[in-house]
Amino acid sequence: MRTTTRRILAIVAVSLTLVGGACSSGSKKASTPETTEATTSTTAAPGATRIATVKGATITVLSAKPANVTTTTAAPGASTTTTAPPTPKPGSLAAIPRDGLNSAAVKKVPTGFQFDNPTYFKNPLVFDVVEDDGEWLKVLIPARPNHTEGWIKRSEVELSSTTYRLRLDLATYTLALYKGDELVRDTKVAIGKDQTRTPLGRFYITEKIKQSNPDGFYGPWVLATNGYSEMLDTFDGGLPVVALHGTSMPELLGTQASNGCVRIANDTVSALADLIPAGTPIDIY
Repeated sequence: MRTTTRRILAIVAVSLTLVGGACSSGSKKASTPETTEATTSTTAAPGATRIATVKGATITVLSAKPANVTTTTAAPGASTTTTAPPTPKPGSLAAIPRDGLNSAAVKKVPTGFQFDNPTYFKNPLVFDVVEDDGEWLKVLIPARPNHTEGWIKRSEVELSSTTYRLRLDLATYTLALYKGDELVRDTKVAIGKDQTRTPLGRFYITEKIKQSNPDGFYGPWVLATNGYSEMLDTFDGGLPVVALHGTSMPELLGTQASNGCVRIANDTVSALADLIPAGTPIDIY
């Protein structure tokens, strides 16, 4: 691997970096927009996941519920097609971001977190909406402990939705893509080794990063998630971000082979990149 590659990768078999969370072959170019199913709307169809796309150059995510928010309701269109796995208890690893350890696109501030938009890889910054209180939205964000949530102003984002969802069964090494209740595609994958396990719970795809060398170690696409390793504090001096990506070693699919990332056959990861938008949820069991 080239030095540049090793400094940009998240929690994959070789390396990861302090750049805001995604695998890459060293290129910082934005991915070419692909055909996706996300639709812009103030409401969402039953069974859909709502996605908040940030409009400004930065956004502050509050850790605590704003004082003027007195009640909470489930976000319209919140996924009802599958039962989300239980949220794992936070581990003993230190928080990300934290004082002295900020990524290129997010930093800890007294009230919560400040995110840059676009991302390090020049893609729009997105969050998955968990609750809707009118003026304020509760969202899932890229942070550790995993499954960290925060509050953003509705006026600072554009809302869309998707009925696509991913489900990863670690016991069978199977990744499945659904559109609503319809199974679109399933495939064998490689997952984290015992000492660097792929974390459990509800996550989402934060961005899609097209690779300059489709035949390289990470294949043609990296689909970064908002999740971090729960077994590695850092990796090769960078942040241990979990991602889905292609592979140059398809013979390892169906095994525990990675440092926590999910390796997918190259043709399948390309199909996923074509179909799903950033913000697509993934449940890892």
